[in-house]
Amino acid sequence: MKRSNRKEPRGRQLRPLKKLIAATLLGFGAMQAQADTLWDIYMQALDNDPQLAADRAAYHAGVEAKNQLRAPLLPQVNAQIRAARVHENNQFASAEPVDEEEFPDVDLDLIDFLQRDSGTFNERTYNASLSQAIFDAPAWFGYQQGKKLTKLATAEYSANQQDMMIRVATAYFDVLRAYDVLEAAVSEEKALAKQLEQTQQRFEVGLTAITDVYDSQAAYDSSVARRLTAQDNLLSNFDALSVLTGGNHDEVAPLVESFQVAPPVPADRADWVDFALANNFTLKAARLNAEAARYNARSAASEHLPTLTGSLSYNKFTSNGEQRSKFIFDPPFEEQNRSTTFSRDQDFRDSAAAITLNIPIYTGGLLSANRREARNLSFQAQDLRNLTERNTIQTTRTLHRAVVTDVSRVSARQQAVVSAKSALEATQAGYEVGTRNIVDVLLAQRTLFQAETDYANALYDYILNTLNLKQVSGLLSPKDLQELDAMLNPALHVSRVAEAGAAAPSK
Repeated sequence: MKRSNRKEPRGRQLRPLKKLIAATLLGFGAMQAQADTLWDIYMQALDNDPQLAADRAAYHAGVEAKNQLRAPLLPQVNAQIRAARVHENNQFASAEPVDEEEFPDVDLDLIDFLQRDSGTFNERTYNASLSQAIFDAPAWFGYQQGKKLTKLATAEYSANQQDMMIRVATAYFDVLRAYDVLEAAVSEEKALAKQLEQTQQRFEVGLTAITDVYDSQAAYDSSVARRLTAQDNLLSNFDALSVLTGGNHDEVAPLVESFQVAPPVPADRADWVDFALANNFTLKAARLNAEAARYNARSAASEHLPTLTGSLSYNKFTSNGEQRSKFIFDPPFEEQNRSTTFSRDQDFRDSAAAITLNIPIYTGGLLSANRREARNLSFQAQDLRNLTERNTIQTTRTLHRAVVTDVSRVSARQQAVVSAKSALEATQAGYEVGTRNIVDVLLAQRTLFQAETDYANALYDYILNTLNLKQVSGLLSPKDLQELDAMLNPALHVSRVAEAGAAAPSK
């Protein structure tokens, strides 16, 4: 068999390349089409959430309290250098004895004259001092307060980080909640549109009364309003994601179909209360604030005590320049007028070591007022700590009950959807044979929509209540968001572009 020398057409040669390019573009499009997941939103919020950025700045500022209030206990070293150029002009009157040999005809014993001094000098001043508190009770208690305030800033920032996780999860699952509600609304609208069309057809052939058409029309109009409200709510919840990340989000990933609810572990409510009392960061912050206020009260009470301070100091002063002096005599002694110029150099040095005992005796009542204020602020902080502890216990118990109830509620709501669908089908069949009226069908349709909405709310309430339970117990971490993220399906898209409603039947 002879090999053909005929060349393949150029178009046929390019087909494999075109297929490869198309496959590559489709693959790239698939990569681009991946919807945002919970973890994606969380990672973007870490860098862009303004609330977390403000909390982070507050944390870095708060941890400096320990360094600030420790400073009075450490050596205080100061140095000062002063350079100046000084111009002097002085004038004063004086007198000197008369020389009788030079002025034999003068009876005066003294000769009056005017002295004028002027000069320019360069001055240098050097000072250095060191002081150390030997006994300062207010400063010591202030340092103890500073250590508590630094720990307080850390606890508050940890609480803020957990709060950011809750805000991200709430915003994300509110989008999924709004989408599920919209889907139910769209399904209801389509079903009611079809029902309205069928009712109009039955009326036209005389099988039903005009009142059935009016009832169907009213139900359909209400479903359109519910669908429009659900669309707007979905857009608002997508916008809430942008507040956290600073970017635009058009699609997110929904939960997988196999998502299962489970009761909290451990099951005992008392265990969760113990976790909360030991780990809740807001409660830790309240306790640390109470301890810091107690040390502040002790510091204010110690202001009446004497303080003992040791100090060392060194001073040096130099001055150099030329001074000019001019002597002007009254007549008849003008020939005595003269001027002189000479250099002036000065160098003064001194050093001192001292111990200073300061005893506050009376300050106009300021120290006593400060002491009373600090003591009452300490009482306030202790009461707030007790209030926070009680609220933490109550919130933990409430959330634990909510999660346990949500597990059963999700199952019940899911079964309610199945039952509502069956009831709707049976009611529609009864309507076809004349045993049910149109109102029964519309009520069954409304019941199905409500059941689907209740199921969506129960499912997302369970997820958020579980996260809130972990937060109040101090156990919430990014790992919890990762575990939820693994239960999402990024191949499916929940889009902010709302599905169009059913077209209204012609009247």
